[in-house]
Amino acid sequence: METEPFVSIVIPTTGEVKFIKGLVESVAKLEYPKDKFELIFIGDKPTHLLEKNSNRAKEEGIDVTVAYNPVPAGQKRNIGADVAKGSVIAFTDDDTILREDWIRNGVKHLRKNEKYIGVGGPNYTPKQGLPFAKAVGRIFGSKFLFSFRYTVGHSMAREIAHNPTCNYIIKKEVVQEVKFHDSLWPGEDVEFDIRLSKAGHKILYAPDVVVWHHRRSRPAAFLKQMFNYGKTRAQVTRMHPRSFDIRHFAFIVAFIVLMSLYSISYLKLEIPVIGELDILVPLFLNGLYFVILVLAGLLVGYQTKKLKQAAYAPMVLFIQHFGYSLGLIYGFLRRS
Repeated sequence: METEPFVSIVIPTTGEVKFIKGLVESVAKLEYPKDKFELIFIGDKPTHLLEKNSNRAKEEGIDVTVAYNPVPAGQKRNIGADVAKGSVIAFTDDDTILREDWIRNGVKHLRKNEKYIGVGGPNYTPKQGLPFAKAVGRIFGSKFLFSFRYTVGHSMAREIAHNPTCNYIIKKEVVQEVKFHDSLWPGEDVEFDIRLSKAGHKILYAPDVVVWHHRRSRPAAFLKQMFNYGKTRAQVTRMHPRSFDIRHFAFIVAFIVLMSLYSISYLKLEIPVIGELDILVPLFLNGLYFVILVLAGLLVGYQTKKLKQAAYAPMVLFIQHFGYSLGLIYGFLRRS
């Protein structure tokens, strides 16, 4: 790979997201030669917000292309890759903020690790986020609960199975070879990486390839997001059965077991060896779950020294568990 390859930043957008201004401002501050990268927006339709901010980028001396096609995000990324002039595609979302060295570090890792075709990194929560959004980011950033790609503490680049497309720098030829699913959303990036792996390609996580990603700031919006994640996770599992992971179904299994215990106790059914089940057993397990949620809130409060984030964290965890699991069930029950 050449020292400074031409990079195409590809962003699918509705054109209605207010955070696009912050994204463009961060693009203008990138520590990469302006004649070595371009910015490509693929929108649904012309909007005042998209026009205003694409013009702002042009005023900063950035080569900007805006195209319109009201299709899902994965297909927009395919379109962006097709019109891209760069040999490297830098995918991100319209609600991110890019660190100044984002492209430079991504290119560095691809050059240093030639057997890998793509690299991503952490996506943190912006400091200006609302308390609920920051609580979401804090829970996402827990190395005990989520993938390490959201966390700090990894000093070296390492191989990973999946990089979300809010932070994904990848060789153009591979995107055009594998392509994103043209209708799946969200989860199209997970499905893309599964096929990428099947094709024999490998990708990296690098802790210095950094973006900040705005989280959902309201419970209803976060519930909808988690439901959609669960729904498409079910679709991806049907498409690729070997991608099945029991961890995705932990809350559903726990709920079924708990409800079964309540039913056995209420109906006074006898269990071999144990006999009748005391109602205190499922009540204890139920209470233990909520104690864990409260402890998670206390941990977040201790880490952040913020009372609101501590109060929101148990709600965030419950919504994540409930919404994702509900989406999984819906995704498996619905017809393709």
